[in-house]
Amino acid sequence: MSIRVDAEALEQKLIEIRRKIHENPELGFQEFETARLITTRLDELGIPYKKEIAKTGIVATIKGEKGEGKTLLIRADMDALPLLEETTLGFKSKNEGVFHACGHDSHVSCLLGTAELLQSKRDQFKGTVLLIFQPAEEGSKEYDPTGKISGGALPMILEAPEIFGTFENPKCDGVLALHVAAGPEVNYQIGTIGVKDGPFTGSADELYIDIIGKGGHASTPHTAVDPVYLASQINVAIQGWLSRVINPMEPVVITFGKIIGGSRQNIIPVKCRMEGTLRTLNEKTRDKIKEELPVFIKKQAQSFGGDADITILTGYPVGSNDKIMNDHIRKVTAELYGSDHINEEEAQLGAEDFYEFGFRNKVPIAMFWLGGTNPEKNMVYSNHSNYFDFDEKALAIGTTILTATALSFLNDI
Repeated sequence: MSIRVDAEALEQKLIEIRRKIHENPELGFQEFETARLITTRLDELGIPYKKEIAKTGIVATIKGEKGEGKTLLIRADMDALPLLEETTLGFKSKNEGVFHACGHDSHVSCLLGTAELLQSKRDQFKGTVLLIFQPAEEGSKEYDPTGKISGGALPMILEAPEIFGTFENPKCDGVLALHVAAGPEVNYQIGTIGVKDGPFTGSADELYIDIIGKGGHASTPHTAVDPVYLASQINVAIQGWLSRVINPMEPVVITFGKIIGGSRQNIIPVKCRMEGTLRTLNEKTRDKIKEELPVFIKKQAQSFGGDADITILTGYPVGSNDKIMNDHIRKVTAELYGSDHINEEEAQLGAEDFYEFGFRNKVPIAMFWLGGTNPEKNMVYSNHSNYFDFDEKALAIGTTILTATALSFLNDI
């Protein structure tokens, strides 16, 4: 129980760090002040680090004093969302239109707390812990405007092979992270930990479709080819196509969140643009859709006398948790809080570039949910809501589980 006691002793410090980051949110690859706060704290703790990896990323190193051993990566993401905060918090965002609505401020706080505990317990473990403070989990085209690389995990790996190794030869033996979760779901209550073996988060690819028609007057649609109409038909047709070409037991989502076309209510435009996302839990299914969907869309457009240009940008991979790492999480949570605090979760189609650090499933990797919902404090809004907040009691819990899991993993022969 000493780790739990030690983490709870840091609670006020963890809250202060979280609130300072929350007040000063920064978008992906722009986390300069957040990075400065992190390196200042690492300097105070005497922990060496390398900074400015993929612009703002940081990797700190703590070596155990019991000898050589395994290397464990623990990751926290740093970026905020382009979202207006509408909470009434006394420490709400000072950067209007930018908001830590996904809890990344808490992730950084927990990892800095873990850094402090592991640094003080170097005599209790062998091997090495790499603390990864990652930019741009929410995605950004700033690093690669072509969109071939989205998010900060892959750029960090590619820029620092001396730290991470390569996809052919990774230099780590395990990877760990947490993600705070809040909302109406029962499983996200404060004090709970959520784990799942196997597929946990979905892949996320971006769809950009330009429907090409023939312009004309709205009163004479028979003389034109209406791309807005084509877009509506294609949107519906895709949903039916999925139900007939993909195994119905496979979770798949294609959603178009943006359709743009036209300049005036009585003009049929030449083009209409559709922007959406493709989510799956199976890489083979993902590949099949990415190969066959463009052909289907083009044929649909052509059947109405139009055409289509389709671009699919590859995003985050399917996130799959390894039972080896999860069992360490389960063990320490049961020991420190009781097995009734562990929830066995279902997979979901939200995406995470954290799983890039698993080097395409070559390294045991796991992320767990850190419950933050507290109805008594009206903390019931989901991640990415304008009203998102969580119970800060979760900070000490997250720090405890990360630290205890690290020690368990590193000392496990």
